Amino acid sequence: MIKKYAHIFRYLLGFIPAMLTVATAVAQKPVQTIEAVECETIQFEITEFPGDEYTWDIYQDSTGNFATNQGDMESAVYFEDGMYRGSTVRVLNLPHGNYFLRVMAWDEVKCTNNLIVFKLNVIEPPPPELIGDSLCYGEVPIVRVIFTGTGPWDFEYAYSDAEGNTVNLNGHTDDPDMAIPIMTPLPEGKAKFWIMSVDYSNGCTVKTYEEEEQPHTGILIYPIPAKKPIYLKEN
Repeated sequence: MIKKYAHIFRYLLGFIPAMLTVATAVAQKPVQTIEAVECETIQFEITEFPGDEYTWDIYQDSTGNFATNQGDMESAVYFEDGMYRGSTVRVLNLPHGNYFLRVMAWDEVKCTNNLIVFKLNVIEPPPPELIGDSLCYGEVPIVRVIFTGTGPWDFEYAYSDAEGNTVNLNGHTDDPDMAIPIMTPLPEGKAKFWIMSVDYSNGCTVKTYEEEEQPHTGILIYPIPAKKPIYLKEN
């Protein structure tokens, strides 16, 4: 599957003399807040300078010293391919929550160092949008399901109120906007279509909705128009 990068952030990291404390460097730079949806891959890029080396860390605990402490989130898990060194890194698969990302740069020959800290807010994927259908009895209803976030999407849905109408679509689509035909004949009147759970991006996160929060829409089935005899108009 082609990887989808939700964000690509590029920054210029300047130098500060080694005799300055790293804590002072942090104070000189405001902490920028970045928001991403769970399961998205976020690419960070720092403009390289000759002789510089770069390392990245992720923190969940905000009370520690970013200048001296290593990140408390496992680098091998949350940096793509475990690559937390270099001017470009990709952060992925962070559970929803609030984090801090630090990049540290140093030049051993010139005896310079610097760092930048970012606040990273990872939010849950919003529920899919559902668009129902209205048609005559006997026609095939089509329900549109529009996802946000990173696919593929596996999901479980149900329709009408009859037992046995639960369907599981596993690995069904990379398309965030899909049309679902309902082949089972539905009775006249109003029917309900709802989603019970969504598995995002090959198991990155699974969202199971409680009954009262399940995304849903309606399907309206009209009766077949009655046939009426045709009369010639009298002059």
